[in-house]
Amino acid sequence: MKNRIGRTAAAIIAASSLVLGGATVATAAPAPKSVAATAHKAQSKAQSKAQSKATVVIRDIKNKTVDAGKLATISPKVKVGKQAKVVSKTLTVVQDGTTLVDGKKKAKLGVGTYEVTTTVEYRSLVKQVVVKVKGKKAKKNIWSKIQTESKTQTLVVALDSDDNK
Repeated sequence: MKNRIGRTAAAIIAASSLVLGGATVATAAPAPKSVAATAHKAQSKAQSKAQSKATVVIRDIKNKTVDAGKLATISPKVKVGKQAKVVSKTLTVVQDGTTLVDGKKKAKLGVGTYEVTTTVEYRSLVKQVVVKVKGKKAKKNIWSKIQTESKTQTLVVALDSDDNK
């Protein structure tokens, strides 16, 4: 009985407010283009931000030419994205099954063919937190555990010919 009275009263109030207020009945309609476009932009921004996270690309080290009796110095070539920080960049150099350099930042190599492995350890940004330090707000970065990328390539150090001088 109470439900009937409540429903009837609600129906009468709704009908009278429509008639007296001059409002129209609300129907489910598709969202306006501006709202849909804004939602699409926000979604694409989130996707692009996720894709740009923590990119670390190990580049090839170019082949070198040296004068007779000289050594070529090589070092890791790494491109780091905005949301990553490098912890270490190291080289391992092997020639004919013998390890010449292991875990060093640079290597000096004579004429020959080498297998060079570049290893990069990095951390990626997880999130930023705003903290108060001595009454001032400051952003603090929260970083992930150490991640590792490595790439092996063949490097040739050739003897420079006198024709190029």
